Amino acid sequence: YSWQLEKRAAILEAPSVDQLCKSLLLENKKVTATNNSSTTTPHDNLWFNPRFVLVILQYSAELSTDLLTKSIRRLRPVQERLDSSSFDWRVADPADNDRITGYQFNSVTPFGLKEDVPIILSSAVAELGYFWLGGGHVHLKLGLSVSDFVKVQNVKVMEVSVKRSKPLLPAEVGEN
Repeated sequence: YSWQLEKRAAILEAPSVDQLCKSLLLENKKVTATNNSSTTTPHDNLWFNPRFVLVILQYSAELSTDLLTKSIRRLRPVQERLDSSSFDWRVADPADNDRITGYQFNSVTPFGLKEDVPIILSSAVAELGYFWLGGGHVHLKLGLSVSDFVKVQNVKVMEVSVKRSKPLLPAEVGEN
């Protein structure tokens, strides 16, 4: 993680740094055991009122929690949507990250998760057709076609990020 994104892209033979992505486990701090149980099925709660989500986005983009909230709310009919005040997204703490993903900081991947969580692929990544992300070890990267990746269970493409206004410095490039 001491290399610039351009050097990483060159080593992977990625045509653009925009294809380099990270997996970020987020927690909705507003979800509790009480408000996450309802008459809906567990699968519905997984998407409609999730406590944790794994978001895959570009290093060249910033997560927008507002867009994430809007995208999740849009999964329900208007009359059934939770109020936007029901969402407060934060990066999951390391203990939750390790328990849910089975991977430590800088090696999180959406494959082989220990717990079932929604996986959200940024729509900006989906537009690329192909992307790179962590493979479960700090030195392992996986190249995937979007069409193959979206076949994975619990993956949805959503608008969750905005382009960064300035490039990241090497110290800022770590992933969850």
